[in-house]
Parts: sequence; structure tokens; C-alpha cells
Amino acid sequence: MSRLVLLLAATALAGLGLAHVQLVYQNNGNPLSWSNPAAIPIVIQEDGSDNVPDASDEVAIRNGIAAWNAVEGTTARLVEVTTPSQRARTDFAAQDLHTILFDEDNSSGYFPSGSGTVALTPLLFYTTGQILDADILFNGGTFTFTTRGQAGRFDVQDVATHELGHLLGLDHSGVAGATMFPYVDSTVILHRSLSTDDAAGIRSLYPSESVGRITGTVQRADGSVVAGAHVTARDASGRTAAAALGRANGSFTIEGLEAGTYEVLAHPFDHPVGAHNVSSWHTIQTDFGATSFGLVTVTAGGVASVGTQTVAADTTLILGRSYDDYPQRVTMGQSSFHIVRGSGLIEGSTLTASDPSMVVTPTAWLGSQVQFQVACPAGVEPGHFDLEVVAPSGERALLTGGLEVTPPDPVVSSISPTGAPSTGGTILNVLGSGFRPGCRLVLGDRVYTEGQELVLVDEGRLRLALASTVAGVHDVVVLDPTGVEGRLSNGFHAQANPTIAVVYPAAGQAAGGTRVRVTGTNFQLGSTVSIDGVPQGQVEFLGPDLLEIVTAGGVPGGPYVLTVTTPTGEQASSAFVYQAGSDPSLLGVSPASGPSGGGNEVTLSVTDLPGSFEVLFGVDPDTGVGGAVAQLAPDPAALSEGVVTVVVPAGSPGLVSVVVRDTETGQASVLDGGYSYSAPPPGPSGGGCGSVVPMGPGSWRDLLGHGGWMVVLALLLWRRARVAVGPLAG
Repeated sequence: MSRLVLLLAATALAGLGLAHVQLVYQNNGNPLSWSNPAAIPIVIQEDGSDNVPDASDEVAIRNGIAAWNAVEGTTARLVEVTTPSQRARTDFAAQDLHTILFDEDNSSGYFPSGSGTVALTPLLFYTTGQILDADILFNGGTFTFTTRGQAGRFDVQDVATHELGHLLGLDHSGVAGATMFPYVDSTVILHRSLSTDDAAGIRSLYPSESVGRITGTVQRADGSVVAGAHVTARDASGRTAAAALGRANGSFTIEGLEAGTYEVLAHPFDHPVGAHNVSSWHTIQTDFGATSFGLVTVTAGGVASVGTQTVAADTTLILGRSYDDYPQRVTMGQSSFHIVRGSGLIEGSTLTASDPSMVVTPTAWLGSQVQFQVACPAGVEPGHFDLEVVAPSGERALLTGGLEVTPPDPVVSSISPTGAPSTGGTILNVLGSGFRPGCRLVLGDRVYTEGQELVLVDEGRLRLALASTVAGVHDVVVLDPTGVEGRLSNGFHAQANPTIAVVYPAAGQAAGGTRVRVTGTNFQLGSTVSIDGVPQGQVEFLGPDLLEIVTAGGVPGGPYVLTVTTPTGEQASSAFVYQAGSDPSLLGVSPASGPSGGGNEVTLSVTDLPGSFEVLFGVDPDTGVGGAVAQLAPDPAALSEGVVTVVVPAGSPGLVSVVVRDTETGQASVLDGGYSYSAPPPGPSGGGCGSVVPMGPGSWRDLLGHGGWMVVLALLLWRRARVAVGPLAG
């Protein structure tokens, strides 16, 4: 009988000798996969990252989704769910929801103070390997994220694309330039685009047609098999095509290959990716040297065998370390300088690229590193290639796929017109250089794909019809298929007048300090607020539909005009009243939880309680709408200085806001999430004789007590802002 189990891991999980490395349940080796991969629903939680106020984090995640969906030859497809009620949910552990969210306050419990985990992907699965639930969490409380290349911040698209690979069922790759490489750095964005090894991995998990494969067995000179060898395939141009981990019996299978001729090579799985990056399910032996097995031809959907191959003797020569940044970029038509660390890198050694069109010139052999230049011809294809070092003794070492060829960054020089109504419909022309087929254009909260909404006129011009866009001034970003980008900062103004729906509370103390929320539409980052012409110094942009201010104070009276002004000059107005008396201040509720049926008494700590007031539970904290009035407790001492005791009204399970409101002036104090209604206990399950139908799995927390397992794949922070992507020690 299959069951559910919870495993907390922090380096990578194991593979099965397949192209790429597939996640497996390390207690029995069953591979993890979705039973219905053709429509895996993904919800991007609407709150996004606190570091990215312009919704470009959502676009970055969508670009990561698009990268996996673009792989051909697979049935796997990620489908974004955009229903507002689903996007508003934060209960990521619910099995009906596969959520991507930024945890800004450790509400998930995965990111305690001082946590070195940047992001993680919990996967809940049956012991058969069938994935039941998967979610992606970013640690927004400890780390900062960016979509604009800000120094010291992690690129949202880079991280999201990697984590989406885990969500699909892929483990870490031994190909140094792959998206599923276990280490990322805040300076690297090239994991945004998939390597051929990543694509081969997803094709091998969920093939839509027969895929090509290479099989064989690895042994030593004495005839003993090599377990867990890293076996790779290079295509006819010397580019890294796919890789596999060998099985315990020495056999291997590289899957997901297109028809063609490949060179097959084996080398130890020790640097820069090693056994600690994958599950203990595999036996991985590294006591041999890098060896070429020669050429083999794979037909479409066919199987080619290299037979039993003997590897070279063990060596101490190493090329590539985990603390190097990979992939290292090589730009078409340019020369670039590189450093690769290792051991045994001494004068007299040779360093060559697997792609013969690349001219590699070592400039310094320093034992623990080699410094070199790469001259890349113009017009070559993008992709990854290997480096190979041969010591004076003849020993060899490989760095698989560590260098990635990309075109130069696109250049976005201008857009015409520079502004248009945010409602859409205007034809825009984007001018620049380096635009290529498959590029994408990001404008505000929208992404346009070449060949669909975006027309590639030529390498210097793009054309699109503007869709409905969040109002404001936006960067114009062109993303090349390789992940490199060109950006015209603040290049386009999506024009729209803001509107104000509700100001809550609409009255506050003349001394200032009242926290007020303004809801409406078309607010922009950088919007200002004034009351009676007086600028309000504390204005926080919480989204295009919500601003929060702390009033500066004014003369009692009104109503005064409250005006929201966008950075581009559009305005909207409402009203606000200053009262001579102080605002009430609700400091806490004790106890802070109770049954959803209500009827229990709680004590509120309140200062400056007005003479006429009401207490409400379940009010919308942004608008003051809704909620149920609590009755004063019958105890004669229910109302005393600084303390109010009330009888809680009934409410729905979950956190709710509590409000103390002056019924005469409208002044109010909101304690957002100040009380929690608990669900009623389950009733009796029945009586008498009858059959019992087993329940489906509950939440993952419930499963922990019933033999449930979960895999958590995490990005672990290293010193020097390096992060390792892998399972947490469990």
C-alpha cells in the first residue's frame, strides 16, 4: 500500500541513471513525477515581494514558467491560475493549490531568524513517487530580490526557474551551466534560460514521443564496475547535450537526445557538483579519471550503446570548484577573461574547449586555479561547452558545460510613443539592436512574446499593440532567449488617472499620527498624498490599489481635501476630517483566539477609549467594511481604565482584524489579524454498523503523524553571497 511521508532535505536528491537527474524517494528509489503533467496548475500569490513594488516579480516568475513550457518533446506544462480568490490565498500547504509566494515574516515556519535558506520547494508525494503537492517559497524576510539587476540581490527569474525545475520533479544537474546546477549567486542571471541538459531532463521525465538515448557500462581496468559515474554527451559541434549519473552496477542511460552523433565521456561526480548535492540513495564512486568513450550515432527515438567502457586511473587533477560562479559567460564576437579553480593546474598543462571554434588561451597556471581568455567567433549558436585540462603527466579533468555562449546584451534605445493610455490598444515601436527570434518584451506587469503579441520587424525594431497595463512609468526590457537583457529605464508612461474608493478611517486626531489606508485604482510607486494642501510625509505604496499614510496633523475641522498625486502628475481626491480628541489605540486582545461560534469573553487593551464606541471583529482592515459587533461583557468590571471585556461574535475560521471605533467621530484603531477563530471540532463519525471509507490525505501537517513524507529543496546561503540549491539536512 502506498503512503505519504515527510523528508526534510538540504542538498540534492538522487537520480536513476537518467539524462539529467530525477528526484527520487531516497528510501526506495522511486522517481518523483506528476501523474497528470499536461496541466500542472501554478498560482503566483498576489502579494509578491516586498522588494519589487511594480509587479515585475510576477512577470519574472511567468518568464520562468515560459522557459519550461517552451521545451519541445514533452507532455509537461505549467498552467498559471489567475483567479483572484486563488491568488489571494496564502495557505500554501493546501493540496489543491501549488503556490509561488514570498514569505516576508516566516509565516511558513521554514525561515527562522538567521536562516540561510533563500528559497525552497516542498514536495509532498506518495511512496510510489506520485507527487501530490508542490509549492515554491522565497525567503523574503532575510534576503532581498530584484528584477533589475540590483547588486547583492537575487534575481527573481533566475531563482524561480531553478525552483520550477524541482517542482516538475528534477534534481540537481552535474552540468555546471545548467539551470538545475546546485549553486547560484546574486551576480548570475543565466539560469533564467534552460540548458540542453535541463530540456533533456524534462523530456525524459514526461516524453511526448520516443526519445533518443545512449546506454553503456563503466568499469575500471581490473574489470570492477564504477558506480555513479557522471556520463555526458557532446553533440557534433562540441556542445554539452545531456548528462546522467550511472547506476550502482555501473550502467548508465542518457535520455532525451535528438538524432545526431555524440561523443560520450565519463568523469568523477565530485567537482564542482558532488555526492553531497544528491541523495544518499545512489552509490557514487570518484576513484577514476576523465575518459572519452568515442563517438556514437543516435537515431530519432532510437537507442545507441557504447557497450562496456574502461575508464582511466584515478587522478588528483580537478577543474572547477563549487565556489566558482557558473555558468561563466562567453559573448559572441568578443574575447572574455575567466578564472576556474581546481587543483593540479600547473604550468605545462593544456586547456581546451570542447567546441573547436572557441580559442582558449591560458594566461596563468597557479596550481589552485587557471586564468585564461576565450575568443568567441561572431555568429555561433548559443549554448554550453566543456573545458578540458590535460596535465603534463597525461591526466585529464573535465568541467562539463561550465561556459555558456550568449549574444551581446540587446540594446533598447527608444520607444515610440513614450506614453499611452494604460487601457491599451496603442501600437508601440521599440528601437535598438540585438533583437533575436524568441525574445520577450517586458513592460510593466505585461510580457510580450515574439511570434505572438510581439513582432520582430528586424534585429533593430520590435512592434506590439499595448495591452491593458498597470499605470505608471515603466522600464522597457527586452529579454533574449538566453536570459540576457537590454533595458530602457523609465522609458514608457502608462497613463491613467488614479481613483479613490475609500479612505479609512476618514477621521483622525489633529495631532497627527493616524494610520490611514487609501484604496482605489491606478496608484503608482512614488505617489504622494496631501491633506488640505499639507504633504503627508509617510506614504507607503502597497500596490496599484492601496496606499497607507500616517497623517502629519492639522487644524481640527473639515472635511479637508485629501489628494493623491502620481509621479506623472495625475490626481484623485477624497475627504478627511481632523478631530480635536485623540484616536483610540487598540494594543492587544487576550486571549487572541477562540471558537468560530463565538460567545467567549476576551479582554482588549485600549488607550484613549472614547465615550461612545463599538468593537468589531472581522472588519476589512483596508476599507472598514464588514465585521460583526461585539457586545460588552455583562460583568460590571467589563469597562475600566485601559481595559474592555467583550463577548466575541461568531466568525469564520482564520485570522481576522479587530477594530475599536468612535461612533460619533469615526476615528478608529485597527489591529490587523488581531484575533483567530478556530474551526469547530469534528462531530461524531457515525454509529452502528457500516463500512468505513478511507479519507484522502489531509494537510501535510496532518500527514506528519501518519507516515507522510515531504521533500524540501532549498537554496542555502554560502558565505560571499553564494547559495547552494539543495535539500536541508533531515
